[in-house]
Amino acid sequence: MKPLIIFPLLFLLTSADKRCRGIYFDDKYYSVNIIKDGVNRLHNLLYNRNDNRVYFTFDQISDRPTRSLAYLNLDTYTATVIDGIRNATSIAIDQATNKIFVGSSDGLFKINDKMIPERLPIQDNIINMHYKDVLYFTNAKREAYIFEDGYATLVQELQGYAVDNLILDNDNNIFFVENKKLFRVKLGTRAVNIHERHIVDAIATDIHSKAYVCSNMGVFVYNKYKYVLDKVAGINKLKALTFNNNNEPIYAVSDLIVKLKYNEVPCFED
Repeated sequence: MKPLIIFPLLFLLTSADKRCRGIYFDDKYYSVNIIKDGVNRLHNLLYNRNDNRVYFTFDQISDRPTRSLAYLNLDTYTATVIDGIRNATSIAIDQATNKIFVGSSDGLFKINDKMIPERLPIQDNIINMHYKDVLYFTNAKREAYIFEDGYATLVQELQGYAVDNLILDNDNNIFFVENKKLFRVKLGTRAVNIHERHIVDAIATDIHSKAYVCSNMGVFVYNKYKYVLDKVAGINKLKALTFNNNNEPIYAVSDLIVKLKYNEVPCFED
């Protein structure tokens, strides 16, 4: 491992001119903190509740660009590159056991206690991953798989669909993206629903496994009682979204990693 040479820019946007400089997210008011800038072509972002780090993939600047894995320590705001994985594409974490999985064009890896990648028996070009009870991943052929006990099997509910990304929520719904369109199917069924209003940039779950959708119209959360997506924030063009132990949003936009800090006192402009 080696330090990631990107100096962190950490500041709090304040209301010095008595105007609101924060963000309302899910009816709560947050201050905006840029915790890392200058991240070249960030692709994937995930918070680990066990070590207070944000893991992310990004492009190294070189004659031959390669996608690398790094983490940002939120206690010190220092970033470190994890070597040993060529063209890292995606991250998934079993938060209960602190197992960190990394997908790449060379297959599947696990990060051990010494922060060294160990290869797992999947030789596939992995594009996206998600962990809920078991590890789910999609490959370059846009097929969706479950990895369990050293074997990969197709996700039965998604056979016949071209899947770019997927997540599972707290009501056994699989949300998946195909060509930036959002679809939903209940585990154990084949009844696929489409949320066609939304052009999707990223999908994520919070610490309660609630499903969030980052789209061109803002950020939405799935309402499992009304079967609709409710808007929770007006921010858009997000590359990735994750949540810390306090369920505060952390997201990637442009070349920035941004953390929202909850303020108990809301802000109201005249």
